[in-house]
Amino acid sequence: MRCSEAQEMAPRSSKPRRLGKERRPAPPCLASLVLYAEVPRSEIALYRFLLEGYDNLAVMSVVDRYRAVIKLRCSPDAQKELRELLASQGARILELG
Repeated sequence: MRCSEAQEMAPRSSKPRRLGKERRPAPPCLASLVLYAEVPRSEIALYRFLLEGYDNLAVMSVVDRYRAVIKLRCSPDAQKELRELLASQGARILELG
């Protein structure tokens, strides 16, 4: 075929082709899990630093600065890792309810 010859092309369809049965990823979870923990008062800043170091594992806020109770919001997928981190640092997880 020469460049000057017209090449016939197959018509394009507007729908994308599906290659077999592909699974779509699960939709992201829209609800967050809330944990409360009591930590040593002098280490509140350390916990915030650790959570940021673990790629923002949870969002932390201080509920009671005198008792050093912190509130942690995380995704349900990260709950196990967050609990393990808190336990390894000596935090006491408060079970409400």
